[in-house]
Amino acid sequence: MINKIFKNRYGEIRSGWVTIPVLILIIIGLLITQGLAPEESAKNFLVFKILITILYGLITIGGGILLFKMFYKRSLNQIGLIKKNWLLELLHGFIIGAISMGMIYMIFILLDQANIISISKERIFSLWIIIEFLSLGVFVFVEEFLTRGFLMTALKTTRKKSIIFVGSSLIFALFHLLNDGATIISTVNTFLAGLLFAYMFIKTGKLWLSTGYHLAWNFFLGTVFGMSVSGNEQTSIFVTELGTKTFLVGGEYGPEGGIIVTFILLLGFLYVRFVIKTPTYPIWSIDNNLPLTRKDQN
Repeated sequence: MINKIFKNRYGEIRSGWVTIPVLILIIIGLLITQGLAPEESAKNFLVFKILITILYGLITIGGGILLFKMFYKRSLNQIGLIKKNWLLELLHGFIIGAISMGMIYMIFILLDQANIISISKERIFSLWIIIEFLSLGVFVFVEEFLTRGFLMTALKTTRKKSIIFVGSSLIFALFHLLNDGATIISTVNTFLAGLLFAYMFIKTGKLWLSTGYHLAWNFFLGTVFGMSVSGNEQTSIFVTELGTKTFLVGGEYGPEGGIIVTFILLLGFLYVRFVIKTPTYPIWSIDNNLPLTRKDQN
């Protein structure tokens, strides 16, 4: 009886018991970034930013690898960490993400819902922009590694594609629900973004396309264009004043709380559906039972 609580009929550990420590790891990471994040005006701000990013990465990525090895004892390529063509796919995702964010910004301007107050030329060619980019890269990779790669793989024990696809996206949306300015539209958009990242993962069997797109999303929306990202204000190159039509521009939560982003996300699904090709023999597939099989592929 007790064994059934922890394992399913196939003798596999139930995904819920795997999900709990992963969620705890995510919460610990969030507490670290929120509790230790220095003010930009603080002395040696960039040094602290680097140290916090390294600490965050070591705890979340290192902890995630340890948990995966502890639960499954399998190769990391079975959760989408596959080296082949990783840089090209990362760049591909980053480019389409940058185009998507550029489209959002241009639509705002055309609708007279975005006004560029100033542009900091000093920030464009500075150590600050490099560190911001690399720091964002670590945070985005952690989210993709844990919520897509790890959790979607763990949910395979349910043998239900809908749960594998939707489960991680629901968790992704719920973690953003407590952010400043969260609304029904922002929650729906965050959920859709999670589904889009999950779709990219399912279609390619790798984490790189979704990581690149996610990185471009946060980087251009916040660091470049100066708009709030999921309710978090950003230090940026552009100082942008958004209009008052909240249903379009998202209000306090930022563009992700408006219907323009909903439209862009739907275009993203179409792009993945008709442009992105599925590998002939993907190592990670929603149709197989990896990482539960002992057969590793290179």
